[in-house]
Amino acid sequence: MGQLPDALSWRAMRLFLSLISGVSSSRQACRSGAIASLCMGLLAGCASSSSSGIELSVSRGDATGSYAGTYIGTLSLTSTADVVAIGSATDQRIEAVSVQVTADGLAFLEVRGVRISGVVDNAGNWGLQASINDLRSLISDINIDRLHDAGCPLGAKAARIQGVINPPNLSADVNGQLKCKRAEVTVATLVTAGTLTASSQ
Repeated sequence: MGQLPDALSWRAMRLFLSLISGVSSSRQACRSGAIASLCMGLLAGCASSSSSGIELSVSRGDATGSYAGTYIGTLSLTSTADVVAIGSATDQRIEAVSVQVTADGLAFLEVRGVRISGVVDNAGNWGLQASINDLRSLISDINIDRLHDAGCPLGAKAARIQGVINPPNLSADVNGQLKCKRAEVTVATLVTAGTLTASSQ
């Protein structure tokens, strides 16, 4: 029979086994880290995003006293929500509105208790940007729910309201196209168009 290993040999063997175990654990950790990174990448790819391209071409003026006042009228809006795998639906609604214009270049549109801020320049041009939430009274609950379920941010700017003030009249066109994406693929759009007309009281 062979001789039993001495104490020094046992220590060497234990060290060898611990090294093997450490390498195995490291490989497993690396695999786990790679899987976690892959999962994070997939989750990031499925994150939602939106774009509208509805920038204003009006900047705030500092001498707008000749346009100041409160204008009362109506906002007419046609909106079409198109959601992948569901289809499209169109709303056409009219709401009473008021627009308050200040002498220092600000404008405030109020519709159904919602106040939206905008600007007026020294030439009487005015405008603002409105979100889905801002225009909630002009868009059906069904379409809002569908857009929300598709990942559209209801607070993102979805429409531009821009026009001109010729006292005692105020007018504006409404337009916009909000695109909502997941993994860089468009899954829903909201297209808006309409008009706003009002006169000072």
